[in-house]
Amino acid sequence: MDSLQGMSAIITGSAQGMGKGIAMGLARRGVDVALCDVKKDILETTANEIREATGQKVITGAFDITDEVAVKAFVVEVEKGFGKIDILVNNAGIHPLKPIEQIEGKEWDLVFAVNVKASFFFCKAVLPGMRKQKFGRIISISSEAGKNGGTVAALHYAASKGAVLGFVRNLAQQVGSDGITVNAIAPGRIATAMSGAVSPEENQKFINNSITKSLGTPDDIAYAVCYLASRKASFVTAETMAVNGGTLRD
Repeated sequence: MDSLQGMSAIITGSAQGMGKGIAMGLARRGVDVALCDVKKDILETTANEIREATGQKVITGAFDITDEVAVKAFVVEVEKGFGKIDILVNNAGIHPLKPIEQIEGKEWDLVFAVNVKASFFFCKAVLPGMRKQKFGRIISISSEAGKNGGTVAALHYAASKGAVLGFVRNLAQQVGSDGITVNAIAPGRIATAMSGAVSPEENQKFINNSITKSLGTPDDIAYAVCYLASRKASFVTAETMAVNGGTLRD
């Protein structure tokens, strides 16, 4: 995807898993990447891996993405470091596995803060620059759970990922005339630390239900992000791309 060359991106939750895969995928295609995560040590290791593998510029920020002041400061740092922000990937998310009876109000608020409100903070912060340059790509990682309700546990996770889809569809309408597209990706079960937190039997259910008879990989999500982030995807907006091996056929 040579149409990504010379672009710059922010990827949240990018120390490991899907976020790391997305950052590496963009960098391999000529994008300078800004990584942010709360896991500082892992974040720096990932940043060095990307620099060595791609030669692209990498900026890192270890902070709480639910803190709007910290988000604004990071966006300013990235704009100064790269000169512009072309792509925002709202990837960060948490997925506590609990039935409704065990979910406390504070945990509900935290899940929505990380999975939804942080995206709002980042979008608000990057949009002035994107509007000025008349170009931008905003991609939010939702989930299959945002469409079908997910598993029997994690009510707050499923609800938050459904909220992401509504957020994307509305924001796309507000910014489309400025050359900015806003899309979502709804992954199925991906082989990351998140899927590793459940039993092999639970993962096998997804494998059995899939057409490909496999879990996805971070590279599968990264490739989808690279397409939606490219200059050639200018006519795709307010859309949700399913990357799930056929487990949800809608």
